[in-house]
Amino acid sequence: MPGFLDRILRALRGPAPLPTVPERPPEMTLEIAFATWIQFLSGNGFAPETYLNPPATEAAITQAETDIGFALPSDARALYLLHDGQKDIYRNPDPAPGTISANIFGYYEFLPLSGLVQEYKNWEDIYISAGDHFDDDFNSTVLRGDDPVVAAYWRPGWIPFASDGSGNFYAFDMIPTEGGTIGQIIVIGADEDLRRVLAPDLSSFLDSAATTITTLPPADDKQRVIFSME
Repeated sequence: MPGFLDRILRALRGPAPLPTVPERPPEMTLEIAFATWIQFLSGNGFAPETYLNPPATEAAITQAETDIGFALPSDARALYLLHDGQKDIYRNPDPAPGTISANIFGYYEFLPLSGLVQEYKNWEDIYISAGDHFDDDFNSTVLRGDDPVVAAYWRPGWIPFASDGSGNFYAFDMIPTEGGTIGQIIVIGADEDLRRVLAPDLSSFLDSAATTITTLPPADDKQRVIFSME
């Protein structure tokens, strides 16, 4: 009678549970990546919301694109629709006693659209002024491995969006070489001779930094922390 008893036991236990279907992670958008990064900063004692500016308007973004002659990548537009850059942490009072302050992008200050346009124009002026001699005048740049970026000091289409205040920038690369991604994140600047790609897009850059950075340096006597996102 084992078959009969088995049917009785199955009836008493009820239907077998359905197999568990793993949840799909949400699509990584700039909004999610930026929120993750801000949560990381807040969780480490920072007060990023104190320094973030209000959103830019669609009209302001379109005007900036007209001014530089390039459409911004979708991540950049989404970023500026969240916040139009940040306030200067060195010219603003500490957000609260015991709270750490920092640039939104570690060493690099998040430029407002006006700063993005101004810095792009500065680079463009140097490039145009040097003319055919540009690469000869600025010939110390080398490529990291086979990173898909032009091995040059600067090129039209490299759009700075964050500055360390000393002539170095995180930039959107709108003219990648083969294997690269339009809008990939690169480093350019007076002290940055090693041309390299940090991430295929800003969302990936922020998400990677939020999940891989484990140690931050101590704050200075003004409760400010400067750190690398690479």
